Amino acid sequence: MAHFLTQPIFSPDMAPPMSHCATLIALPGGELLAAWFTGAFETAPDQFIAVARRSPGAEVWSQPIPAVDTPGQADGQPVFLLDGQGVLWLYFVTLSGPDWTSAHMRRRPSLDLGRTWGPVEELPLPLGMMFRSRPLNFAFQGEPERWLFPVYDEVTWRSTMLISEDDGASWRRTGFIETPNGNIHPCVAPLADGRLLAFLRPGGQGGVIWRTVSQDRGESWALPVPTPLPNPNSGLDLLATEQGSLLLAFNNSRRRRTPLCVALSDDQGASWPHLRVLEDGEGEFSYPTVIQGADGIFHAVYTWRRRTIQYVQFDEAWLRQGPAWKGAVA
Repeated sequence: MAHFLTQPIFSPDMAPPMSHCATLIALPGGELLAAWFTGAFETAPDQFIAVARRSPGAEVWSQPIPAVDTPGQADGQPVFLLDGQGVLWLYFVTLSGPDWTSAHMRRRPSLDLGRTWGPVEELPLPLGMMFRSRPLNFAFQGEPERWLFPVYDEVTWRSTMLISEDDGASWRRTGFIETPNGNIHPCVAPLADGRLLAFLRPGGQGGVIWRTVSQDRGESWALPVPTPLPNPNSGLDLLATEQGSLLLAFNNSRRRRTPLCVALSDDQGASWPHLRVLEDGEGEFSYPTVIQGADGIFHAVYTWRRRTIQYVQFDEAWLRQGPAWKGAVA
């Protein structure tokens, strides 16, 4: 039987005026941990990163609490990484100026899965480098495991990858991925043949999602090509499912951050025969993050009109009941 549930993580009247850019991780035991940035407005000096938890079987999320709050400076772009020793890292940026081009890449460890946090560490990467998408930990055909962290340059609007062969202790940056009008927010998914697939958010006025592949575990990427899939210069997410499909969360519009949809592909992204709408009202529904739990259930979080973070869970049966993607709605 198909399953679908949606609920806000918190009531808008219990939070600052703006909340945006959520991320999500499933912890050992099935607990969910979400993070996002919140404040008076995007890049406001009071902007901080909040977290909330959802225990297995719980019907509601815990009360959000601050995880990073740098006095007088905006913190943002949170992403989680759980390393091989069980240390949970919160990667994020802190602004030293009025906009994202002044971002400093940082991280903070937790030895108790996000209940308390250790000291902030600065990453030695150029000013304006940013996080957004989930990191991947993978190996292929007996090769050593490596972490691949999709990141981007807010100054030049080019995507790149961070690679670690020591479980995230250190990182090196690969070459830039370039497209006309620029690109950011690379989302990466492994394919069955060992290649990596990346979808890119376009710059300028938006238009379509760009696609590129890597045949050397993320060291280099083919010349990107445009897909038919629309994008209004907004966040997206790409996930390789346990069943071997690809799941895409995106705004099905070239101009507006609505509707927000999820789609499923069984042919490595060549076609999308199953699509479901998560939100299609007026306003912004954007920046989705999607994960799959050990039980096969999908969990997603996204921005809801910049007032709250919405949580959704669904199964593959619900998604496969949707009609084929036939094009952008606007």
